[in-house]
Parts: sequence; structure tokens; C-alpha cells
Amino acid sequence: MKSCDNTSVGVIITDHQGRYLMFDRATFPVGAASAAGHFDDHGGAEAAGRAEVEEELGLTVTSLTRVTGGWRDNPCRRRPGARGTGHDWTVYQATVTGDLTPSARETKNVRWIAPEALQELADRTVAYAQGRVTDTAFEAAPGIEPVWMQWLADIAAIDVNPDELLQVEQLTR
Repeated sequence: MKSCDNTSVGVIITDHQGRYLMFDRATFPVGAASAAGHFDDHGGAEAAGRAEVEEELGLTVTSLTRVTGGWRDNPCRRRPGARGTGHDWTVYQATVTGDLTPSARETKNVRWIAPEALQELADRTVAYAQGRVTDTAFEAAPGIEPVWMQWLADIAAIDVNPDELLQVEQLTR
């Protein structure tokens, strides 16, 4: 099994209607998310962001703007890296071009989500963190992947209070 490089990139994509391009992860971790992945051999955050959008969604990035990021203790499918379990994230807002051709291996239920629907998914993740949604129910109809809650809150895409974010953060440990 490959070791984690302790770096991750995330790419938030919106359309001219203000909707978010999201998908449910086809593999661990459970939840709706934007394109993301490790830096690995891509040569850095920007190159990794472009590559992950291409790999997961079949789209070409035309511009990237860094919007948030930082260290998160979120696990991945790999063996823990030199810094243990977690990732130093760089999160971008992107504009893209091309025809959406999602990866069946990495994504399912790819869709454009209106801001209100994104908030509903965030509320489901909070309910899950508070024990009001079971593991089985969350896996069957997930909210937002827990690590993404902070990034979406940072850019004011969702409204969650600090206590709720702390509760969600516990899901990533």
C-alpha cells in the first residue's frame, strides 16, 4: 500500500448560476465533495488541482484561485505519511471548460447543486456528527464529506457554527 504524502488539493467549481459541481465519492471517505487528491507526482498544488479535475470530472481547468486551506487530521485510504494521519490542504476556486465526463472509479452521482441544496447536505453532515443520522443512513444518502465542511464554511458557501464544525471535525479522526 502506498504511503500518504500528507498533501491534498481541493478544487471548488461553480457555474454561472452559482451552483456547485459536487459528487459522492465512490470510495472512502463517504460524502459529497469537490474534486480533490494528493499532490503526489504532480509537482505541486496547482498542477495537482488541474490533474484531479481532469481525472475525476474530465474537465480542463482554465483558472485557479487559492481560496483556503491548512492542515486537517483527515485520514485517507493510504498508510499514514511522515507527518502521521492528515493532510496539508490547498483549496482552489476554479473555472473550467469541456464536457463533463466523470470517472466511474472515483465518482458517483455527479451533479450541480444549488446553494440551498448544498446547505441541506451540510445540515445532514452536522446531524450525522451529532448522532442524529446513523452510519448506514449517511452512507446510503451522504451529506458533505466531513473534511469539506471547513473549506465550504471558509468561503461562506455553507452556514455552520464553530461548535458544529468541531463536532464534524471529530468525524475525520
